[in-house]
Parts: sequence; structure tokens; C-alpha cells
Amino acid sequence: MIKDMKKGIAFALAIAAAFALFTAGCVSGSKGRQSAVYTARNDEDILRALGLSDSAAPDSADRYRLAQDHFIIARDYERRGFHEAAFELYETAYVFWPHSGFLRKIVADEHMQRNRYDRALALFSEVGLSDLTPEELRTLNVIYQRLGNMEKAAEAIEALGGERTEEEMYSLALLYEAIGRKDKALKSFRDFFAGSPRSAEIGIKMVQFSVGERRLADAESLAVILRGVYPNDAEAAALLGTVKYLGRDTASAITLFNEALRLDSLNEDALRTLAHINLVKERYPEAIALYKRLTALTAVAPIYKRGLAILLYHAKEYAAAEKIFNELLLEDVDDGKGAVVGKPELHLYRGLVYSHTKRLDKAASEFKAALALDPRYEEAWKELCYMYILAKDKEKASRAVEEYTAAYPNSAQGWRFRGYVLNMREKYDEAIAALKKATEIDPSDYYSWFEIGTILEKRKRIDEAATAFKQVLRIHPGDAQAANYLGYIWAEAGMMLDSAKILIEVALKKEPNNGAYLDSYAWVFYQMGDYEKALHYMNKALEQESVHDDPVPYEHIGDIYFKLSDYKAAEGAYKRSLELKTGDAKRIKGRLDEIKNLMRGQKGQ
Repeated sequence: MIKDMKKGIAFALAIAAAFALFTAGCVSGSKGRQSAVYTARNDEDILRALGLSDSAAPDSADRYRLAQDHFIIARDYERRGFHEAAFELYETAYVFWPHSGFLRKIVADEHMQRNRYDRALALFSEVGLSDLTPEELRTLNVIYQRLGNMEKAAEAIEALGGERTEEEMYSLALLYEAIGRKDKALKSFRDFFAGSPRSAEIGIKMVQFSVGERRLADAESLAVILRGVYPNDAEAAALLGTVKYLGRDTASAITLFNEALRLDSLNEDALRTLAHINLVKERYPEAIALYKRLTALTAVAPIYKRGLAILLYHAKEYAAAEKIFNELLLEDVDDGKGAVVGKPELHLYRGLVYSHTKRLDKAASEFKAALALDPRYEEAWKELCYMYILAKDKEKASRAVEEYTAAYPNSAQGWRFRGYVLNMREKYDEAIAALKKATEIDPSDYYSWFEIGTILEKRKRIDEAATAFKQVLRIHPGDAQAANYLGYIWAEAGMMLDSAKILIEVALKKEPNNGAYLDSYAWVFYQMGDYEKALHYMNKALEQESVHDDPVPYEHIGDIYFKLSDYKAAEGAYKRSLELKTGDAKRIKGRLDEIKNLMRGQKGQ
């Protein structure tokens, strides 16, 4: 059926061509017709391009002559500006002689000019890549690219082999990159770079590819070559610096980034990575200075302004941070869909600035503004609740956590905050229930287990408290605060003293001058009956300013002095604990009365 259709089409086109030949004769006259044919027939290069084989059969030769005649008149029409008629005749010539790559390219080009890429591609459907001429392969590459088939476009350029130009090598590399064939892309970039070694752009591309594939040795080798070829190129210096940094040679990286900035004071890669290095090293002033320079890069200034503002917040430069957050919130950078880019986060951070500068109502408004823009922004709920908890505002904290847990019923953090608030309100059983709900949602919730432990310890439920702190230590082995707390629970109860001593030593190894840990350690020795050692470590604890407002160490050293029969020193320590509002005032007052009696007895002797 298809074969009959092709014959019918060929016949119809032959009639059209004959009519065209007749028309050409009428228009230009017999003499003009013969002149045109004579000129075309003597164009040996074009005729050779039609591709007649010496071994062609007689019927093939006839089809070739028909193709030739149609081709000649098509050329004549084209010269005289009858382009549509010429195109039809070229198509007819190709139907008669589809062996001609020359005709195939002419017809394909005409289809492409008319954006008929599918029809252009159909001309190549029955021809293998190896049978196409370089020019046809180039045409086929363009067709595939226009149709969005980058893999086939790459195959067409690949088939050019040694005929590929430098531009085509580069194009092939980009095509392979687009379809994710990274090894082939890198090879093509290398081929291009070999033919054009002074191409900085390709050298950089090659290094970036190697970095992306984690081939740091290759990346460094290429970057060193590039740096040698371009000693005064800031980007080449910055790129080698990036490779060195990824290879953990931070010192060399810093030197190279500084060199890049000497060559170009606004080199983005050097500024950004140096800022990151300084952030990691907690050199906030240096990082801030670099971010300020990044904000001078007009095209990307808003991104870096945001980073600078957040960095200023973390560096506690609240006034400067607030100023930039105000500017960014006025800029309203649109994402193209009507939404303001990152605006909820900006409200969140401005709220944090207000919170840290004790403007709690304004902070709450900002957190709520963030939630109005994004009701699923859990971080805003967290900060709103946390602010009220820190401010010990029980009513507002209660309302906030109710809304938080209603919005996020499966959030461990929400239930943990609910537990914090209930603990504040002295609803201890409800607090423990909320915190346990948090640990059911997230068994690794360190903070909830810790809070459970502290509540249980205050309620004198020692075994349960110890279990909670053991869970904390399973989650964070060696955690200093949990190790100290569990050690102190056991020391206070006078049980598991050897284990308590080991746990508190773990804490002291991490923080040897922590007054609370030293107090716990002293209390272990007290419970062991080693009062001299207990006094030594308790005195060390009281040397730390962090415990000067805590009544417990004064109670403890009072007890130690009492055991050592130094009643005067014990009396002074106990009185200081009362001044600091000890929670054990009844016992301390009883002990002071006992000391008075003992001191009277000493005087009476």
C-alpha cells in the first residue's frame, strides 16, 4: 500500500515537474531554456553531488536523469526568486533520486526553514549515520536539537569523528552534559581543550566537572595547568582555591582566594568561600566584612544581603541586622508567581531580633506574620513558643503551644514545648505525659527525655529519673550535662557512688571548670566519707562565678564543714544559702540551731 502511494506521489510530482519545465520554456523562451539547462548541466560539482553510480541499472539511470532535469529547473527557479516552486521541484528530484545526500540536505534545509522538523527528520529515517556526509550529519544534529532529542543530536556530532570542528567538540560536550553523560562530556571538553588550550572557559568547565564527580586529583591537576596558563586570571585562582579547600588544604585555599581578590576584588567564588571558612572558624567580623563586599555584586546582592543580615543576627549585631531585614522586607523580591521570595524567613529573623532586644510584642507580631504567609512554617511556631517560655509568660506560652500542637499534632517539638509549659505551671504529671508523647513520636528526642528526668528528680522519683537520663545518654553517649545530672542524682541519693563518680568525671573531662560539675563531684566524695577531698572540690566549685548565685553549693560546703567540725565556716555557708533563697530552708535553719548549740557546748568546755 505504501509502495503504491509512493509511486502515485512520484507520478504526480513528475507531472508537476513536466508542467514546470514547460512553463519555464514559455516564460524564458526556447533559447533561454536551453541556456539555463546548458549552464546547469555544466555545473559538474553539483551534478556529481547528485551521486550517480557507474554501475546503476538502466531504470536507475532514467530516474537519475529525471531527478537531474527537475534539479536543473529548480535551480533556475531559485535564481529567479520563485522559491516555493523551486522547493517543490527539489522535493520531486529527491523522490526520483533519494540516493543523493546533496538533494536530501537541500530538501531538509527547506523544511527546517519552515519549522517542519519532523518532515526534515523523516528524510533521514532510512539512512544510517555512517552513510551520511559530514554536512548531512550537521543538518541532522540541528534537527534533533530543535526537536529536543539531545541524545540523538550528540550521536550525530559523534558520527562526524575527525571531521568535528572545535565548535562542534564544545557543542558535543554541552549536549552530553545536558543529558547527564558526564564521562563523555568531560572527554569532549578535554578534546576541545586539547585543540584550544587557551580556552579559559573550557578549562574551568573541565575542573568543575571533575569536582562534581569528586575526582579531586584530576580537578587539581587541571586547575594547576589552568592557573599556569592564566596566572593573572582571578577565576582560575579562585577555582584552584576551591579545589584545595575541598581537598582539606584550607591554608593553600585561603592564599589562592586572597590572590583571586587581589586580581578581582569582587570575585564571587573567592568572597563566598572565604566567608564560609571564616564562619566555620567563628571569625564573625571577617565573615561579615566579606559578606558586605558580596552585597556590592548587583546581580546577586539580595541573596547576600539576606546572608549578611542573618550573620549579623548570629553575631548579636541586632541593630545592623534589623536595618537590613527592614530593607529586604520592603524590596519584595517576586518569584514570578506572585509570591515574595523568602519573606516568611525574613519575618522570622526580624522577630528573633525583636525577641533578643526584649521587644516581645513586636517579635510575636513578626512570628505571626511569618505564619500568615506560610501556616506550615513550623520554625515560626517554635520561636513564638520558645520566646514566651523564656519570658516565663505562662498564659501566652500556653495559648501558643495549644495552637502549635493543633497545627502540628505529630510534631515531637510541639509536644515537648507543651511539656515545658505544663512544667512551668507545675502540672507535673501532665507535663510528663506531653513529653512522653514527644518521645513516642521521636524516640531520639534528647531534650524531652532530659526534661522528663529533671521533673522526676524534683519529684523524688529517683529510679524513674535515672532511667530517663540513661535514655539521654543512649542518644548522646558522653553528654556532659546528662552524665553530671545522673551522677548527681545517685550521689544525692547516696547510691551507685562509684558509677556516679565515673559519670561526673566524664562531664569534668569536657568542662573541667564547670562549677555545677565540680559541686557534684565534691558531693560524691562527701557521700563516700572523704570530707577533705569533698572540701577541696567544693572550694574549686565556688571559685567559678557561675555558681555564686546558687544556694546549693553553699548548702553543700556548709554540710562538709559541719562534718569537719568547722562550725563557724559551716554557719557562714548556711547563712549565705538562706540569703540566696534555698529551697531547703527548713533543714538549713535546723542545722544553724544545731550549730549554735554545739558552739555553746564548745565554749562551756
